[in-house]
Amino acid sequence: MANPLTFLLPLRYDTVRTVLLVQSGPPQLAAQVAGKLRTVFPDCEVHGVVREDDREIAGPAGFAETTVVRWEDRVDVVRRLRRRRYDAVVALLSSRGSQQLRLLPYLLRTRTILAFNDNLDYFPLHATRLASLAHHMSGRSSILGLLRWTIGRAAVVPFATLFLVASVGRIYLRSRWRRAGA
Repeated sequence: MANPLTFLLPLRYDTVRTVLLVQSGPPQLAAQVAGKLRTVFPDCEVHGVVREDDREIAGPAGFAETTVVRWEDRVDVVRRLRRRRYDAVVALLSSRGSQQLRLLPYLLRTRTILAFNDNLDYFPLHATRLASLAHHMSGRSSILGLLRWTIGRAAVVPFATLFLVASVGRIYLRSRWRRAGA
């Protein structure tokens, strides 16, 4: 998980040398953001993480290093990316595109996380911008929405799992009871 200081310390533009762009939005937006990163941080090296289906953007985006992610290899990719520390990790705040890589920026070792929207506006994710983080994580535009989403997931998933296990257990018990009675 990202260091808690990631969300408390300010972004120092002069110290950014390596940037990892995570394609958590449409491939065209990722290519545009890569170009914007080169203007914002002219001396930086931009690395990219792209979905296997969208690997064709790696060429036009001009990444120094590209990691292609298949759904089956996601755990290995996270382990490999965590071995390296990035000055900044970029997350795309687009409502379009895949949600497969949406949590990845928060799992990596980085000094700061930059969020880009569809208009190529960007800001560092900071503790003062929790509403933006809520929108990125859950599609909700408020902290209260994020809280409801989180509590909903925390309550619904265990309850649904318990219900399914109890239902299957009931089926097996009724089956045994019927066989014992026959």
